[in-house]
Amino acid sequence: MLDVRRLVLLREVGARGSIAAAAEALNYTRSAVSQQLSALEAETGVALLDRGSNRVVLTPAGRLLVGHTDHIVTRLETAESELLASIGRVTGDLRVGVPVHEGPALLVPAVTRLRAAHPGLRITLHAVASAEARQSVRLGNLDAVLSARYSQVPAPEVPGLHEEEVLEDRIRLAVAPDQPSAGDTARPLSDFARLPWLLDPSSDLGRLALHACTAAGFTPDVVSDIGDMQAVLGLVSRGWGVALVPDLVPDRTGHPVRRVALSGPPLTRRTTLTVRKGALSSPAVAALLPAVRAAADEVTRDA
Repeated sequence: MLDVRRLVLLREVGARGSIAAAAEALNYTRSAVSQQLSALEAETGVALLDRGSNRVVLTPAGRLLVGHTDHIVTRLETAESELLASIGRVTGDLRVGVPVHEGPALLVPAVTRLRAAHPGLRITLHAVASAEARQSVRLGNLDAVLSARYSQVPAPEVPGLHEEEVLEDRIRLAVAPDQPSAGDTARPLSDFARLPWLLDPSSDLGRLALHACTAAGFTPDVVSDIGDMQAVLGLVSRGWGVALVPDLVPDRTGHPVRRVALSGPPLTRRTTLTVRKGALSSPAVAALLPAVRAAADEVTRDA
């Protein structure tokens, strides 16, 4: 029978692209990981890693095995979760990933109530980059994370994860307060084609902006690729350009902007709480989901 721990090592290397990165993430030595993977290849009788380039990649056989590994790990975690649920206590550790800006407004009230209701549960909060959020949960570095999906920007599915939508907000265009106003009338994006734009093309929101501009018939003049939304709002306030901003991203104190509604196909962001499928029945995750939904309802009412 194949060693599950070696299968997990293989999955980690495939996700991180190198034996060194996988060893660091798992607190192993590089030689220990390499030896375990060589033993796994000897067990299976096939090459699982292509080591011929700077980045280690899985062979077709390696990808096949990792696909099964995701299912195996999910089943094992489900068994552990159901065992914990049978005890009936919410205890242990819960590691929650929090987006830097709007994340605290939604998650902190939820986990604060959860900690008060279940003093035996140790909750830790961790800043997380949106590009790494889902993989961090999949690989077991976090137990739950807030993440976002944007209309018209397909996001690849990550195996072994469950995403629970907790709220949706629209996206408007942030402009400097001295820009000509049309009141509350929605305006076409093409009205802003001649203005400079602030967007990070490597982010999902930046890709949404590029898609929307292309659909409106123009290529934006990008003068900043900063992805930090509070920095972006500061630049917009000072007249550097315009930017698409979700409604629930809070204004930056001392940096006023106007948010303009856009005509045409609606641009929206869906915020989800992402957890592993195998952890859904664990007492900690089962308690977290309704707490986050309740906090999302409060944020939506106050918006």
